[in-house]
Amino acid sequence: MNFKTILSVFALAVVAVSANEGDIATLKKDCEADHKARFYINDKGEYTCLRQHPKEEDLDYRTCFFTDTSDTVLCVEESWNNIPSCSKNSGATDYNDCAYRFLKFVDREDSDKLSYRIRKFPTHEKIFYDYKLDQKECRGNDGIVLTNNVITNYVCLQKATPKNAKMLSDKECFMVDGVLRCVHQDNTSIELCNKRHKTYNHEACVKIVEEYGKVNGNEIVEHNF
Repeated sequence: MNFKTILSVFALAVVAVSANEGDIATLKKDCEADHKARFYINDKGEYTCLRQHPKEEDLDYRTCFFTDTSDTVLCVEESWNNIPSCSKNSGATDYNDCAYRFLKFVDREDSDKLSYRIRKFPTHEKIFYDYKLDQKECRGNDGIVLTNNVITNYVCLQKATPKNAKMLSDKECFMVDGVLRCVHQDNTSIELCNKRHKTYNHEACVKIVEEYGKVNGNEIVEHNF
């Protein structure tokens, strides 16, 4: 291959890359045009568009996820998606694989926080059972993680706010360093502190949280409503 041919091949490659980048830019612009969606792409060229929808809408024909406790629903937009597992029209739909790819789009490895809590739609069931992810979700939603130095034993205590006040009566709550925080059961491995679990035990939970507080250097005071 002579020098002129090499230059020609290189020029074609540059044009191809530029065109591809142009296509991606157009896809991103179209996806996010109504300001209710976000376009995601990874270094493999896989991309998708996730748009917010009211949970009351008929979403059976879409792949959707809850992303927080306020019932925010994000759904894959087929027109701006090239991931087969996320498409209900691909014949290769795989809900859990799609959820994992969504997680990879939003979860930064260099951060110990994750604001998204990706859950099944419409059931709110957990998809991922992983202590690292639990703890990142906790910290990313104004929570603190208490542990007894065994990484798989942990309690997530989320800050009480006017927004979640109505849901506090069915949770174990504590004053932590002067701040009212309550057990977020979805990000807690200690089932004794989960009022929905058959092994729930109030006294045992209080003892564990107080013990973990000492280990982590936090002042813990039981709070009763």
